[in-house]
Amino acid sequence: MHVILLGDSVFDNGAYIGRDPDVRQQVEQISWQGLKATLRARDGAVISEIGNQLRGLPSDATHLIISVGGNDALREAGVLDAAALAVADALSKLAAVGDRFSREYGSMLNEVLRVALPTAVCTMYEPRFPEASGIASNCGTAPVSLSAPTRIGRTCGLVVT
Repeated sequence: MHVILLGDSVFDNGAYIGRDPDVRQQVEQISWQGLKATLRARDGAVISEIGNQLRGLPSDATHLIISVGGNDALREAGVLDAAALAVADALSKLAAVGDRFSREYGSMLNEVLRVALPTAVCTMYEPRFPEASGIASNCGTAPVSLSAPTRIGRTCGLVVT
């Protein structure tokens, strides 16, 4: 089995863990003999970069695991501070961000599905907004970073748990 890790710093986490094993090393350590993991993910990557990570996959690749979207959500975090004349205006701005995210994520999943390998999509992302309360930061990012990948994954026929 040869697992390919695609996405962002959730997998390309060597810069954040000191001397501890990175995700690729952990996958190989906890798995059965003969498993190989290749890291194609890159710290800072966004949804639109997954296509480049898919190019030139090793011929013996058997599975894909993807974690991406957090940097896209962070790029849009300014919407949480944007001025709004009314609640409807604020909701409209959030909806536009969510719609854009959904289109990009759906396009990425379609490209991944064309590779025709078993694929796992990870959607958990823990944003950190030190100036905001936990409730505000969770409510502000959930529609963008968590619900869209789940909904799109199901629409594309992926099993989402």
